[in-house]
Amino acid sequence: MRRASEWTIGAVVVLVAVLSMQGVVCALPYTKGDIFASVGNGLVKEFTPAGTLVQVLNTTTGSSEVTGSAFDSSGNFYVTGFQTSTLSKFDNSGTLPTANLIAGHNPVNNESLVFDNSGNFYVGGAGGNIIREFTSSGTLLNTFTVTVGPRGTDWIDLAADQHTIFYTSEGGSIRRFDTATNTQLPDFTNSLGGESFALRLLPDGGALVAHTSNVRRLNSSGAVVQTYTIPAGTFLFALNLDPDGTTFWTGNLSGTGTVFHVRISDGAILGQFNTVQPGGFDLAGLTVFGEITQGCPDCGGGGGTPGVPAPSTLILLGAGLVGLSILKRMARGQTLL
Repeated sequence: MRRASEWTIGAVVVLVAVLSMQGVVCALPYTKGDIFASVGNGLVKEFTPAGTLVQVLNTTTGSSEVTGSAFDSSGNFYVTGFQTSTLSKFDNSGTLPTANLIAGHNPVNNESLVFDNSGNFYVGGAGGNIIREFTSSGTLLNTFTVTVGPRGTDWIDLAADQHTIFYTSEGGSIRRFDTATNTQLPDFTNSLGGESFALRLLPDGGALVAHTSNVRRLNSSGAVVQTYTIPAGTFLFALNLDPDGTTFWTGNLSGTGTVFHVRISDGAILGQFNTVQPGGFDLAGLTVFGEITQGCPDCGGGGGTPGVPAPSTLILLGAGLVGLSILKRMARGQTLL
């Protein structure tokens, strides 16, 4: 009976250690360059660029689709819940302070957000024609009514001028709105055709946009100058820039949620990995810790804490090593006392 108890104790300790290293028991600080994949059921998975799972962040919202996300200048992580119309905030070590930061003011079907230099942020949603501005603490500042179609203010990004918002509406256009004058601007482009989703502005005034079967690169005049064809890209929906400034990440909405790492200059695919199981939830958002945004160069998470685990992780890891030692002793027929 005593031997069985010892085995049980050892097994539990080892299990706790293993779960902690998978991000289930304790949170881990983020690492620059890691990929944050919004995989649904209220969950976001953090992967290394090589596709190794680091941890799973749980918004506790249970939203079938978790969508666009962003980091502030302190490295805190914000992510939208589509079906639940929520905005969840994690601190820079992966702990969840609040599952719905802007409760009562969420656009319908929250889908994306972006920060400005002052720490304020804008949120767009697929279910309506509004973009809302909030302080860093989640206080509503402004509501802007904009032109949409065929959907809503799905995917937004902020220009370096701090007041021009570019956005897609699941059609062939990239639209613009001036928050300083509360004015709808001429479309950046209306000639893409098909369906356009996540977009990211480039330092030269151009943009990248996920365009279902490909990714399009536009110059500062809104003309398409490059088309990236991804052989396994069946429904390219999510997109974000890598901190290296020379590559981007994009991913399939459905299937296994495959993520692709692509070089901007020539379209070479540098790597890919799956984020969900076949038949699981959708990959509906993609963010990189240290991401490049024109509206807030200091946002995106900065340098992170490469390779330095949280104290609780070290404690649990140590407990796991002790547990392994216990199991080895019992396997040799030894007792603990």
